[in-house]
Amino acid sequence: MQAVLMAAAQAVALDTPYDAVFVPLVDDLIVALSGDDPATFLTAVEGRSRTLAVARDVRLGDVFVALQLGLGAFRDALSGGSSDEALAVRRLAGLEGEALLRAGVGFAEGLEEAVDHLSRVVVELAPTDPETGLTTKSQFEARLAVELERCRRTEVGIGALLVAVVAGDDPRRRVADLAALAARAGRLLAADVRRYDVVGRLSDLEFAALLPDVSRRGVQAALERLRRGLAGECTAQHRSAFRFVASYLDVADLGADDLMALLRRGMAGARDGGEVVWV
Repeated sequence: MQAVLMAAAQAVALDTPYDAVFVPLVDDLIVALSGDDPATFLTAVEGRSRTLAVARDVRLGDVFVALQLGLGAFRDALSGGSSDEALAVRRLAGLEGEALLRAGVGFAEGLEEAVDHLSRVVVELAPTDPETGLTTKSQFEARLAVELERCRRTEVGIGALLVAVVAGDDPRRRVADLAALAARAGRLLAADVRRYDVVGRLSDLEFAALLPDVSRRGVQAALERLRRGLAGECTAQHRSAFRFVASYLDVADLGADDLMALLRRGMAGARDGGEVVWV
């Protein structure tokens, strides 16, 4: 049997890119078809196929399509004239069907990955967060850069707040509960700022507010309003705490990335719920 299969392998001529995918698996195929359970061949090479998909920058579904085509070419190289060749052809028929099935699975996996990636891109490019209606992270950072440049030119004060929601200590907290909490916190944040201030959602439970054309006292007042509103609505009902970091600039000598890094360093120092750190 093995000699027959090796002769068939030498007769197989495949076009690129299928040879690059199928040829490395031929030895495994010969061993599998010579044994009692050739169907295990596909399971044995699936890990290698995934590696090939990454190395060749192709979808896993394409790897299994190539495998199915390679099996067909291999079958055609067997005449079926001997009992060994006839047995190999029968075994190959089962392998081809399984390869085609796995190609469909691989295509589905690739499609799911593509949809997930597209969804992330849409969220990143959208001007508002769908759950809270607040400005998205990318849009907030773009507006922050504009307002810092305005502050640099006019020396009119600008304030920034970073708010982190601590979801409490209940390990049974469900994802739906956290989403509802984020939506409530977002609504309260947006309600307690001026019409031309900007409130953004930076991550699941992290928010930021940008207050252009303001004094340090104005930032302090806005911060206190936010603290009261959040404490009264969320903390009492949902055992959640909030950490605040505030910054005020009347002369902007740093960029948007630097300011966000400064705020996050301050957040790392806000250990207890409700504590305010000025940076």
